[in-house]
Amino acid sequence: MTTPTNDDGTTSSHNQVQPAPPVQVASGSGPLLTSHAALILLTAVMVGGAVAVLTYLSASNGAAAALAGLMGAGASTPVLHTLIGS
Repeated sequence: MTTPTNDDGTTSSHNQVQPAPPVQVASGSGPLLTSHAALILLTAVMVGGAVAVLTYLSASNGAAAALAGLMGAGASTPVLHTLIGS
């Protein structure tokens, strides 16, 4: 049994998968994030960064600083949502 080849020497397959057509987005679907959500997430990232920097300066441990920063960002998100409101 032989494998069929193309003109350039590559093997051809009769069972090639066709790419999916591009997804059409409705023109009035709105933004991916609202300005309220973007403000909350940006502020949470800034709080987490500050916590990470302060933890690194006090403990000189990068892993502990990263975990503290992630916890700070995660814990501040619902608090900021409550404080900033909608």
